[in-house]
Amino acid sequence: MNEQDKLQTITFLPNGQIKKENKDARSLSTTGRLIAYRDQLKKNLDNGIHFTEILNELITTKDSGVLLRSIQQLSTYQLDSAYLIYPQQYTKPDFYLIFLSRLLGLHQAEKLVLQANEQTDELYHQFPGIDNLGYFTFQENTDGSAYYVERNTNEALFFIDFNKNILLFNSEAITSLLITKLRTEISSDTLRQFELQLLAIGKFMKEDYGFDVDLNILDPSNYAEYAIMDTQMPQKALDRLFISASNAGYMLVSGMQNEAILKLSHGIQMTIEPKQSGQWVIKVEDPDNRVSWFDILNRYDFLRDWYLENLDSLEIKNDPRYY
Repeated sequence: MNEQDKLQTITFLPNGQIKKENKDARSLSTTGRLIAYRDQLKKNLDNGIHFTEILNELITTKDSGVLLRSIQQLSTYQLDSAYLIYPQQYTKPDFYLIFLSRLLGLHQAEKLVLQANEQTDELYHQFPGIDNLGYFTFQENTDGSAYYVERNTNEALFFIDFNKNILLFNSEAITSLLITKLRTEISSDTLRQFELQLLAIGKFMKEDYGFDVDLNILDPSNYAEYAIMDTQMPQKALDRLFISASNAGYMLVSGMQNEAILKLSHGIQMTIEPKQSGQWVIKVEDPDNRVSWFDILNRYDFLRDWYLENLDSLEIKNDPRYY
């Protein structure tokens, strides 16, 4: 059978996916072919109308549950088909940006500014104070998951999967972009405000939707343990820390469990200690459970310099399945 003798019918499933079937067009009369074409075109138009209904929910709903449902549907929705192609469309990464802005807006916590490139119609995020030094978009994976990326450097700050309910922050990219590159260009307060925006995203995804959220070096809880790359005692780095801390007016001391303890200002304590597994971790404790390892790097110049100089042994681990 030649290709011209085949008639492809397309059925749109409720989730926006499509089911394709080939039929022998020779078995249809001319009228039958026209009717089949009309029916398929109508199905495509109905599919486009359904798409606009979901998009309307994403843009206007005040219900966080409906908001998540809309982005989950849009992340897999098939709008174009062999019968009808929509020439102007926002991309799935654009919808993810809209979702984040809407989620933060529902909680009156939106500091990220949603912008549009007039030439390409591409959406992106900017943050006050960072402005033209960095702008943020999503890069979509084939399975619908995505990375939140700073476009000038291509640093992926976090990974999100709306169908597996996962949100994972990237310690390497956060350190490289915010602590290494931007820290000399913008104020520590601006970095702190941006950190709070990232924390808000993690907080709302966890509390509103039950996502599995790993804040990594942004985690301010006193229970947080930041696992370092070196599986052995980072002795060389600790020796250097003793000198750096002393020069800055602080004293690094040894604890009863072979841990290294550094008491900082305002009741903040940093500890480097081994676990029973042999893994070495950094811990940060403060009276209010508000200070993370990122905050330490942002606040204390001598610790930031020490950490960056010893990244080969001290870099905080990421989940290797995603980074």
